Amino acid sequence: MCKKNILRYLKYKLFIVVALLFTSHSFADTLLNGIAIHSELGKDRFIAGLSTSSLSSDSREILLAAGDKQIQVRILASRLSARSFKRMWIEGMAINSSSAELTANAQNMADFSNMLKIKLIAGDIFTISRQGESVNVILNGTQLGEISSTVFFDLLLRTWIGPVPLSSNFRDDLLVAGNIDDALLSQFDSTLPSDERIAAVQNAVESQPKPVSKVAAAAPAIDVVPDVGVPAPPAIAAPAAVGAAAAKPDIQAPTPQPVVQTPTPAPAKPKPTPVPVQQALLNADLVEEEEDDFDFTAESLLGQQLYIAKLKKWTYKYIEYPRRALERSWQGNVRLSVTVNRAGVVQEVVVVEESQHSTLTKAAVKATKKASPFPGMPKEISGNSFTFTLPVVFKLKQ
Repeated sequence: MCKKNILRYLKYKLFIVVALLFTSHSFADTLLNGIAIHSELGKDRFIAGLSTSSLSSDSREILLAAGDKQIQVRILASRLSARSFKRMWIEGMAINSSSAELTANAQNMADFSNMLKIKLIAGDIFTISRQGESVNVILNGTQLGEISSTVFFDLLLRTWIGPVPLSSNFRDDLLVAGNIDDALLSQFDSTLPSDERIAAVQNAVESQPKPVSKVAAAAPAIDVVPDVGVPAPPAIAAPAAVGAAAAKPDIQAPTPQPVVQTPTPAPAKPKPTPVPVQQALLNADLVEEEEDDFDFTAESLLGQQLYIAKLKKWTYKYIEYPRRALERSWQGNVRLSVTVNRAGVVQEVVVVEESQHSTLTKAAVKATKKASPFPGMPKEISGNSFTFTLPVVFKLKQ
């Protein structure tokens, strides 16, 4: 075997070692704090793990901790577009961060978003690790990039365990201080990429041009101390004549609670096996190529995030607790996908997650349509329409 082929063989075997390291329940000096599944439209999208230097069930304690931390996403869906994946982080930060934090970290968010170019498939492992003073972004063992801001990592983490997470169940499952359900742990451990997929991702990343930061004057890349106590929208009072026994409603900062499918129990600690994938997904068309998928600048991304925050605040003014739900003490969570045109007129409302009480789902949809027209699209956002996610929680005050 010639020297060149020997080097290729050793490099390939290294991929296998990296994949096996993914199954470890510790990373650097961190421990697996919790595992959660995220679902949309009733289908599991990914299973996620949160690792911390010390186990805790307190989100504020974890967010303010100075030690190493790790966020890891293992894809369960057959395919997950880079566009929808980065949209999840962009919207999550827009909801859970102040305007000052968004402005200060706009360049970091632009750099992070521009790293996410590869279409994700079942078995892929996407990792964001905070080590020392740097944040490393890794896909299947291949580094996509690095951001020198630990504050930025905690802003990303806040989208999972902050005031408005992907869902309250998702946040709760990440905050179990290491007391992880055996079935979840088994599913997490067994979700792995194949050796061929690992190699394909590395080849795709190495063939991409290196991203260049585009600094905008409106968004200086400086850090601010994270404010984990993002204020909630004001409570909406109950209608006057609901009845003496009715509790006062409170539409809080949305903590959507989508129905999470119970993972199929598996034998304890099975031997990890890579998720099978089609050969066509390994080497061809890995990089996302959508018409509106362009390199973000700090200014353009900040414009989107501030607009998302404005749209949500605008909608909350029109939400009312249904009288029937008040009389029956119904509570629930609704998550909508809303599309508006440049003038802010609602074009489409899709129920992504519905409440177990249809009355609450209808109330959320009705309020969204009533809120039209929304503020118009700012000039920083291109295109003829804009889609955003609207999480709403109907909860009675105790």
